[in-house]
Amino acid sequence: MIKITKTEHAGFCFGVERAIDRCNAELDNRMGANPIYSLGPLIHNELVIADLEKKGLIVKDYDKDFFHNKKVLIRSHGIKKNIMEELVDNGNEIIDLTCPFVKRIHNIVAEDVKNGYFVIVIGDKTHPEVEGIMSYAFPYVISVLNEDEARAVIDDNKDKISAGTMVSIVSQTTFDETKNKKIVDILANLFYNIKVNDTICNATSIRQKETRDIASISDVMLIIGSKNSSNTKKLYDIAKSFCKEAYFISDINDLQNIKFDEGARVGVSAGASTPKKLIEEILNHVRTNF
Repeated sequence: MIKITKTEHAGFCFGVERAIDRCNAELDNRMGANPIYSLGPLIHNELVIADLEKKGLIVKDYDKDFFHNKKVLIRSHGIKKNIMEELVDNGNEIIDLTCPFVKRIHNIVAEDVKNGYFVIVIGDKTHPEVEGIMSYAFPYVISVLNEDEARAVIDDNKDKISAGTMVSIVSQTTFDETKNKKIVDILANLFYNIKVNDTICNATSIRQKETRDIASISDVMLIIGSKNSSNTKKLYDIAKSFCKEAYFISDINDLQNIKFDEGARVGVSAGASTPKKLIEEILNHVRTNF
């Protein structure tokens, strides 16, 4: 019989749960057929978004001409500063569901730029969270994703920064802590005046540590969540580095080609946007069929 060990902190984090609860409340209390829009997916999980759409949420990308006098929910990752300003100027009713930990970074970078710092964001510049963060420091901001980019940051941005530039560092809230430390160490050796802000959220830190701990003693690791979820992808990368057999599970169908040896130790972790019902569905399927 296989033995299953699940991380203690799996499923919705505070920011995601806050956004989903408020969205459900708005949908339950809306007047008549008045539409409620989400500016992009509220969180990165297709199953959750599909459930909200069934209740009446309309997910729509930003269109300046369209968003006038609408009711708009701001996604948990936050949005760009200029888009928020345009939404306000155009008379929209805004329900800001940006995660408080992300909002904190917006405030940090805006204040640091005001105080003469240039901002380096450690994270994926194509991710909505990082796009939003960078907009609050624009144009005094760049991003780095890995150690190679960190080493080349001055050479690649000679028109913006030098070793003598006052630099403020922030990190995407879901960034891998181990990789983040390595990048910070590199940057600290490149600049004379550097301010490092601890912005990886506590929920991320705990999940990553639990995933490392369980993966290191497991024969198989199952990481449950959406493949669009940045924090879930990072848990998967961590699991792969500590366990030779790691699988990204977005639904039960992903279990079809996995074989568990008799007595296998199976570790389970899940991203911050993974609904509890999906985690339980996966666990019940594994317990029943293997």
